[in-house]
Amino acid sequence: MGCGEFLVKYILFFANLFFALAGIALIGLGVAVELQVTEVLEIFDESLIFQLTPIGAIVVGCIVFVVAFFGCCGAIRESNCMLITYSLFMIVLMILKITLAVLIFVKQDELLENIPRWLTEAFSRNQTAFHSIERSFKCCGPNGFISYLNPILPESCCESTPCLPNNAYSGCNTVVKDFFETFGMAIGAVAIVVGAIELVAVVFALCLANHARNKNRRTRY
Repeated sequence: MGCGEFLVKYILFFANLFFALAGIALIGLGVAVELQVTEVLEIFDESLIFQLTPIGAIVVGCIVFVVAFFGCCGAIRESNCMLITYSLFMIVLMILKITLAVLIFVKQDELLENIPRWLTEAFSRNQTAFHSIERSFKCCGPNGFISYLNPILPESCCESTPCLPNNAYSGCNTVVKDFFETFGMAIGAVAIVVGAIELVAVVFALCLANHARNKNRRTRY
């Protein structure tokens, strides 16, 4: 094996270690968002993007991890079949991740603008049920303690008791909006970075696959 093939082989191997870690990162972000938003999914039933983005991140992260492991094996063994299969999977994954990122960045502003309206409507319908959102996000009412029009606030509005305006959390409109904005940007950014590096990995994998195919041909003569 020449110096060039050696470098391609191990660059591809370590790149797939990065992909495996990136897959774990996507899974972690998706799980974190899914656990955090369990209490508010009914409020966001008008938006499939909010409901499907964390699940999509988890699914894509799992697939990335499995394919990255496959790529590591293909690179070490210099298997033409495994490398070609890996390249096809990576192209599909790259398209999925770019699609996920585009959906997040294109739809995010529109969805974030609707969060205050959804939370206000939920608060008006059932204040008792709204307490679960306050406990989950550590916030108080849609607009802070003034939402209750009462100096004695529910315990879900504060970290300590008695719960009064001076120790109440911020309003849920701002807290929930910031949460989705931060994690949406994080998931989108990870997806784009990984997708860009995957394109380079596909080129390297095809080069190594070509080298492996030529090597097998030479051994037959």
